[in-house]
Amino acid sequence: MQLVENTNWPSMTRLILSASWQTAFHVHYNRLPVLLHCSHGWDRTSQVAALSQLLLDPHYRTREGFSTLVEKDSLSFGWTWRRKE
Repeated sequence: MQLVENTNWPSMTRLILSASWQTAFHVHYNRLPVLLHCSHGWDRTSQVAALSQLLLDPHYRTREGFSTLVEKDSLSFGWTWRRKE
C-alpha cells in the first residue's frame, strides 16, 4: 500500500471526485452554469466534466451513453490513452 500512496493517486482521485460532485451539485440543485478549468492540465478538466455528466445524466450510465461520453470528452480531444501509464 505504501507504493500506491507514494504516487499521490488516492489524493488526486479524491480531488477529482470532489470537484465532480461540486460541479454536479451546482448544476442540478442551484441551476447554475459552470466553467471548468483545472490548473494542472486538461486531463483533470475532462475527467471532472465526464464524471459530472455521469452523476447528472442517467443516459451516460448506460453502455451506449458511456461510450458516447468517452468519445466526446476524451477521444475527440486527443487524449492519448497509451501515454497514461
